[in-house]
Amino acid sequence: MAKQIKIIQVAFNLLDPEQRYWHEQVSCKPNSSGYIKRLIQRDMEGSSITIQLPEVKRSEEFSVEGWI
Repeated sequence: MAKQIKIIQVAFNLLDPEQRYWHEQVSCKPNSSGYIKRLIQRDMEGSSITIQLPEVKRSEEFSVEGWI
C-alpha cells in the first residue's frame, strides 16, 4: 500500500528575532516534522505547557510592514 503524504511548508522570517529563535529551536531537532506534529497535538488537546523563553531584543528598525 502506497503512503499518502502531504507536505505543508512553514516559513520563518529570520529578520524577526522571535521567529529566528523559533526556527533555531525547530531546526535543531533530529525529527522536526515529528516535533511540530506533537506541538499541534498538544494544542488540540488543550495541553498547557509553560516554557521559559529567553528575552529577545527587538530592534526598533524592524518593521513587519510588507511582510504580512
